[in-house]
Order: sequence, then structure tokens, then C-alpha cells
Amino acid sequence: MTGFRMPTRILIEPGCRHRLSEILATHGWSRVLLIVDPGLSATVWPQDLRDHLTQAGAAVEVFDALLPNPRLSSAKSAADLARDHRADVLVALGGGSALDTAKAAAMLATNHGDPLEFVGKNRFATDPLPMIALPTTCGTGSEVTWVSVLTDPDAHTKVSIKGDGMFPDVALVDSDYLETLPPSLIAATAMDAMTHAVEAYIGTEANPISDALAEKAIALLWHHLAPCYTSSGRDGEARNQVARASTLAGMAFGNADVAGVHCLSESLGAMFDVPHGLANAILLVPVLRYQRAVIVARLDRLMRRVAPGFTGDAETGATAFLEGLAALGSRVDIPPFAALDIPGEALGQVAEKAEANGSNPSNPMPMAAEDYLHILRALLG
Repeated sequence: MTGFRMPTRILIEPGCRHRLSEILATHGWSRVLLIVDPGLSATVWPQDLRDHLTQAGAAVEVFDALLPNPRLSSAKSAADLARDHRADVLVALGGGSALDTAKAAAMLATNHGDPLEFVGKNRFATDPLPMIALPTTCGTGSEVTWVSVLTDPDAHTKVSIKGDGMFPDVALVDSDYLETLPPSLIAATAMDAMTHAVEAYIGTEANPISDALAEKAIALLWHHLAPCYTSSGRDGEARNQVARASTLAGMAFGNADVAGVHCLSESLGAMFDVPHGLANAILLVPVLRYQRAVIVARLDRLMRRVAPGFTGDAETGATAFLEGLAALGSRVDIPPFAALDIPGEALGQVAEKAEANGSNPSNPMPMAAEDYLHILRALLG
């Protein structure tokens, strides 16, 4: 892949959420559908944002009927509410569930039909409503991508709706939100961002621009995730750098795709409702180890990026990088695969769905169901 797209206006700084009213005024947007992650209900953030919008003179309607692996039906319901409210902009506050739901809802609000009709790339005729993303985790990257990944519970699978017009118009990446994120979610979502960056870097769609973004994201997470986690998000510098890394990783994989880790994690999420970031965090190192023979040079290059003083040959560098990733996962208490409680008899179906995943061709080596099954069985011992 040689092209690179990033039409989203991005603001990355503590407190940038307060720029929202200015952005609405600049564009003349005044009727807002606010899509909120219900997991934020115990925090001050939803009311803080609603008050900000109301004080700016906006008419606000709230949608918060979301699940951790967002459903097609939620996007449809949000789109219906957007039309009923005559919304001229959607604002999403939350993690990947809120952001992916909002992107799909913005498209469905202007393109009537069953969400399944739009699965694939650029299957819609009318531009979506404008959308502003305020990510409250440090992993989704959805604030800077053109894809909405939603669950089809009837088929026990995840589907992707992609479109050139589905990039958020504005992303407000405010690390203040991480102060109330539980440490376990800091760990899982940041390791999700690490997965985005690493898979963008080793996959067949990698390009020079995505490589630069991925390298920077990986280095930031390598050095700042652990202090962000151990301080429960109170270390301001670590918090800022982890938030920045998440967005950089989103820009990387949004232009270079993901690969085998995501093929497995999306299958597990669709079949067993495993949180996406947690699944990626658990699977990242095992999948990389399986693919190691064909990515030695790339892993070695990453090791020298995160540790400029590293000496040794490429094989040693690749090993050191994988060991460092595993150690980082341990430092932030990523649990073992067994903690997901996936029944052994289901592994074959998980592997088959992984092979059928749209990102499977982006793997650095051919991956069939048998390969995925080998990884899963090894994890269960």
C-alpha cells in the first residue's frame, strides 16, 4: 500500500475537550446526538460534556444503549434517534464501542437500510452526518480510522463497515479522561494500541508513513504504559504519552491494516463477548512468536527503536523485543489465555472464523485455520 489518508482534524492535549463548543460554532452545528459509553456513568465526564454542550446553546439528545462489543442494532437505533432529533452532528464519548457505534450511526442516519447492507467498503451513496470523537480509553484508535467494527450476534461474527466518509471530522484526544479509567482498562486498551501499531508494522500493507507512526507509538507505549498503569492514570506525563500513542497507532493501522491477532480477537469477541482490547493484549505475543521466522528483521528494528543502545544480531534483537513485550504485559497484569474461560471444543470454530476475517490476508505469512488452532491449543496447554 502506498497511499495514506488522514482527513480528521486532531487535537491532542489535556483539556482539549473544552474546544468542543468552539468547533460546533465554527461549523454551525447546533443539534447534537451525544453517544456515550454507559461505562462512564459513574464518572463526571458525561454530565460535564452535556453541560458544556448545553451552555454552548446546543440541543442535545443522549444515546447510551451500548455493549462492550457494539451491536449492529445499537448503530441502527442511534441512527434512528439522530434522525428523530434532526441532529446535524454526532459526538461520541467513550471507547471503541461508542466511537464505532457513532461512525456507523452517522452513516446510517443519511443512508436508510439494514446495517448489513453496508458491510464492506464504500457501500453507501450519501455522506454521513459529521461526527466528533472524544476517546476516553487509550487503545481504540477509532477516532482516526474509517472503519466501524460491529457485532452480528445472530451470526456470531464481527463485520466491518468502511467508507472514505466515515473518518471522524474532529478527534479531541484529551488525556484527562484516563484519570478515571480503571488500571485494568488502561492496561488492556493500551496493549490494544500496541497491537495496532505492531500489526500495522509487520503486515503486508505497511508503508513508510504507517511505519513511522507505528514505531513512535510502540516506543511511547514501551516506556510510558507501565508508569501510567501503576499510577492509575495520575502520572500526567505517562498519561499524555499513552493517549498520544493510541492515536498514532490508530493512524498507522487505519492505513496499513491489522493481522492475525485481530483475526483471533474479533472471533473471540463475536463468539464469547471477550473485550476486544483484553483479547488483543493476551494474544499479541503468542501470535508474534508463531510468525517470528518471517518477521525477524522487523522485530529487530523495533527493538533498536525502543532501545537505541541495543547491540546484537537480528535474531537476538527479535528475541529481546518479544521478551520485552511479554514483560510489559506482565508488569500491567495482563492475565493468561485460560482466564478467558474459552471451552476447548470451541477452538476449531474460533480458528475458522479467524481465517475468514477480512484482515487475514494482511498477515506477514499465510495463516489458515490450522495455524490459528495451533496457537489456541498451545495457549490452553
